[in-house]
Amino acid sequence: MSNIKPIPVAASLLSLAITQVNAETSAALLVGSKMVIQATRIEQPLEDVSRSISVIEKEEIDTIQPQSVAEILAFEPNILIEGGSRPGYQTINIRGLGDERIVQTVDGVRQDFESGHRASYFLDPILLKSVEVIKGPASTLWGSGALGGVVSQNTVEPSDILEADQDVGGLIKTGWNFNNDQTSTTALIAGQRNNIDWLFSGYYRDSNDIETGNNTLVEDSASRDQGFLGKINWQLDEQQSLALNFRHADVSGGVPSNGSSNVNGTSVFLIDKDQVNNNISADYRIKTTSPLVNAQVLAYWNGVEVDENRVSDGRFDSTEKDTYGINANNQSKLGNSTLIYGIDGYHSDFEAKRSGTNRPAPPKAEIDVWGAFAQLTFPLQESLKVELGGRYDYFGVDAKNLNESRSDNQFSPSAAVIWQTNDALELTLRHDRAFRAPEAEELYSTGTHFCMFPGFCNTFQSNPDLKPEKAANTELIATLNLSNNFQVKGSIFKNKVDDFIEQTVTPPTFFPVMDAGNTFWSNVDEAELKGFEIETLYEKDNFKFKFGYGQTRGKDRKSGDPLNNIPADTWTAGASYTVLNKQLTTGVRVIHAEEQNRSTTATYDNYTVTDIYASWEPASIEALKVDFTINNITDEHYRRAWSQLDEAGREIVISAAYKF
Repeated sequence: MSNIKPIPVAASLLSLAITQVNAETSAALLVGSKMVIQATRIEQPLEDVSRSISVIEKEEIDTIQPQSVAEILAFEPNILIEGGSRPGYQTINIRGLGDERIVQTVDGVRQDFESGHRASYFLDPILLKSVEVIKGPASTLWGSGALGGVVSQNTVEPSDILEADQDVGGLIKTGWNFNNDQTSTTALIAGQRNNIDWLFSGYYRDSNDIETGNNTLVEDSASRDQGFLGKINWQLDEQQSLALNFRHADVSGGVPSNGSSNVNGTSVFLIDKDQVNNNISADYRIKTTSPLVNAQVLAYWNGVEVDENRVSDGRFDSTEKDTYGINANNQSKLGNSTLIYGIDGYHSDFEAKRSGTNRPAPPKAEIDVWGAFAQLTFPLQESLKVELGGRYDYFGVDAKNLNESRSDNQFSPSAAVIWQTNDALELTLRHDRAFRAPEAEELYSTGTHFCMFPGFCNTFQSNPDLKPEKAANTELIATLNLSNNFQVKGSIFKNKVDDFIEQTVTPPTFFPVMDAGNTFWSNVDEAELKGFEIETLYEKDNFKFKFGYGQTRGKDRKSGDPLNNIPADTWTAGASYTVLNKQLTTGVRVIHAEEQNRSTTATYDNYTVTDIYASWEPASIEALKVDFTINNITDEHYRRAWSQLDEAGREIVISAAYKF
């Protein structure tokens, strides 16, 4: 299976499409119709999006019963969970690019915390109603960081809880995971009166260490999470609305200083961590009767504070980042053309304190980013339309502790041609440029990285001349509707990424001069990432079936060597069936990852994991919903590619939610 090539598969897909030219199908996608709310900056039906995108909605999230946002996306082709099996440290890799090369948003607000080996995804999946993922570069829409894609998280709204005629209502949900003895409780109350609706929710989750498939524990994987979500939506008049959102999350527990690995006593130590994340946003929207004005102004503050206390000697570290931002955009309909345009800007204050001797010295930095963008979609003829976009970004970093600064700018264009070849087949050819500006720590870190013995220490060197990472992605997307309930979607892509920013550690020398070496960030690689993915969805009556396959290859264009962090070739399949007048839904999900041996450093074995689930909404108790999941039912012992930790073994998870 690992020898499957993208071009023959794509050719087969197109050949199949040609045979369907005279099929009696509708151009409108009726299978699994979904809405994209935030990822493309335009609320639109999924079938109207010209990019490779996946949308996972609450019904599916509930059956997964995920421990992290990343776990929601585990069954999507060419998406890999990185960071190991500790949920709080899991991140997302899309087509070989992860971490800070993926833009993350929550309710349209950019989340931009990155620091060393610390966590960067803070939202508890209990609060989610959907997750949208753009696969491939998207800097035309989101600016710096979108080399690999976008992960857009959307939290629950009052309308998700209340019936149309209900003034006040709520939900209580409790759950248990038998693998790590995790208990979770969520309480939510919502109301609506006149032109105002509101929602307040709190959650608490407590767990012990995770047990793997060979009956060993992932040490120091226990945690205690608690948080709060508040929303007030005010419909000012028929055309205007104002939404105020507040989120608070607190995660505490004993974890390694690098949460994706185990404590070793030399470079990775056990710490007591307290991580607090606060977010406030105000979202004003106006939609007039004029097709020219459909606007949004979003102002926000993100605050992250991480306090860490090393257990062995009491050494204390703190890391803080505050970001103040504003987004403003407008959508105009010009006949059959659509124009979206706007500005983004944010200012961040970053400060970190490291106690003890021979420690790193992250910069005390201020970061400013401003961007302006526009995207126009217009028809050339009835079956052919064009999308043109562009974005200009300015970014600057000021290291106050070093009295140094640097600034730069970047333009990110995109273009797409969308051809509705017949009622059944739509083809999209697109090209996107993207970039990632260097982070403050990459530019201006100083101090000690590590010591080999007293007085012989490798030290950080700043590199203010770092270039932005740049990506150029070309992609062909085919969407085939074989009938009103059967869809096939595939894409072929090639993404060239230049000026990768990587950490370099020079080795020590002992003769003729003793030198412990240095650590710095530099632009090193010219990478090529290419591959393809294919997804099918069949849905009829009470039965649903999904199938997917993803393949990504990566190499250094200079040396020809394979790149690390490339996902293994992965097959996924899922089926569900609803019975008892839609009271009971049962289903199964299977994921098979092939051996990942395309590396000069490591090989990762193949594995197959099977999950089963059931959702029960008894007619006799209309307000009750019970979800039952057995993840990894065969208790498979496995490790994802590039992870340093084994994954969880069999997990029996049960939850019950009651609406009132």
